[in-house]
Amino acid sequence: MTGARRLRDLFARPGSIRIIGAHNPLGARLAERAGFDGVWSSGLEVSASQGVPDTDILTMSELLSTASSLAAAVDVPVVADCDAGYGNAHNVMNMVRRYEAAGVAGVSIEDKCFPKVNSFIPGRQELAPIAEFCGKLRAAKAAQTTPDLVVIARIEALIAGWGMDEALRRGEAYAAAGADAVLIHAKGSSPEPVLSFLERWDFPTPVVVVPTTYHTITATELAEAGAKMVIYANHGLRAGITAVSETFASILRDDRTTGIEDRIAPLTTVFDLQGMPLQQQHEAEYITPYMSRARAVVVPGLATAPRADLLEEQSAALRRADIESVSTAVSDDRTHTPQDVTLLPSQADATGAVLALDDAYSSRTVLLSADAFVEGDPLRRLAAAGSDIAVLVDVSAGPGIERRADALPLVLDSVARDGRRIGGAAGSNVLVAAGAEADGEFAGAAAFSAAGFTALREVAEKRRANDSVATLADLLGDLLAAGHRVHAVEIGSGWLELRTPEDISRATELLAAPECHQ
Repeated sequence: MTGARRLRDLFARPGSIRIIGAHNPLGARLAERAGFDGVWSSGLEVSASQGVPDTDILTMSELLSTASSLAAAVDVPVVADCDAGYGNAHNVMNMVRRYEAAGVAGVSIEDKCFPKVNSFIPGRQELAPIAEFCGKLRAAKAAQTTPDLVVIARIEALIAGWGMDEALRRGEAYAAAGADAVLIHAKGSSPEPVLSFLERWDFPTPVVVVPTTYHTITATELAEAGAKMVIYANHGLRAGITAVSETFASILRDDRTTGIEDRIAPLTTVFDLQGMPLQQQHEAEYITPYMSRARAVVVPGLATAPRADLLEEQSAALRRADIESVSTAVSDDRTHTPQDVTLLPSQADATGAVLALDDAYSSRTVLLSADAFVEGDPLRRLAAAGSDIAVLVDVSAGPGIERRADALPLVLDSVARDGRRIGGAAGSNVLVAAGAEADGEFAGAAAFSAAGFTALREVAEKRRANDSVATLADLLGDLLAAGHRVHAVEIGSGWLELRTPEDISRATELLAAPECHQ
């Protein structure tokens, strides 16, 4: 459905239509999200945004460009403030054709002489002869290619001081000339002149009002008096000027932005208003792949493990494994989060982190325990594993050895002979989490297909229901106990524990070596 058709439907339904001014697509989207019925492409707002007076300084093409961008950004109808029509009837016909083709739902033309002056500026307010303006209206209606475009005739007689009788006379002439609606404009603080016009108006043509200065009356009261459309023409611009001025002053005063961060929109809101979620969806569907690539999330490890602060190194290792979407659910005020890592709401354990993740992700999810560091090559092999659930298993020590108390020992179905291991055609699988007879130990990372992640969420939900704290290793044990097939990606090196101060000291020293950055 076109914007013009939507606007016609709004005029046909009971109740008032409320629209608000904007001068760019962002403002139009804010208006739409707020719940306004439509957007007013405000000549004052557009002129002010360009730093010039609202006196027909900008050309029709410049104003059309803005109105077109608003119409393209929102589903609600856009009504354009077209000043005095940018010239005579020839200019009006060109204007109507251009605005209609751009998807604008309605155009408003005022009965002033071109070039006009903003109605709230004292001084010259010259009205065009009625016959001349009626010619513009007839030309506008003749030029439109569909019957839906709404042409609004704006009456400036009260602004120019010509009185109520003249305003009514002009309104009746404009309605007879074919205007789809008339806009009665006034600049006093009292709504009485507008209410008087509405009381005396006896044509079926709907009336539009703009309560910029007589703002104490409500839209409901105006509708009860007979108004059909209420335009809040410039409030977004004025609110923005105040908010931006206060923000800029605060930054200069405080010499930083901390004091205003909780009063301004987060970047996530900006990205959302830009349409980034839809673009990411399109990228996944048509460009390949961002959403079809693996995502990696660092989840809380052992509660007793000290803070390692090696997230930057872990992120770099993940990117060497071609995993570009990196997030962490582990943070505190002391933790430095690299710029290329998304900070998720902090969670107390791996259970909370798993349940907080988007379960509709269509590709692989790689989870890393925060109490381990894993290099890029093992991570690349893990992400490439084709099974629903895969884990890194360190088999370097072999079976039968005494392992650390904080390790998760695993028994595999691969065969060990003289320090060598051979799996089946599909590789090896984890049979059970066990002690002395274990073939290896969990090396801090696991990967899940969409189906595998669903299974992981199920065991996490059981943990949550039992109010049981769990690490990633605990959740893997639950998956094995529940009978899920877990594929083992066997490694002999490429990872480090980060569970004690000694572990972290050793890891920091090793990662500082020059060869680790090549």
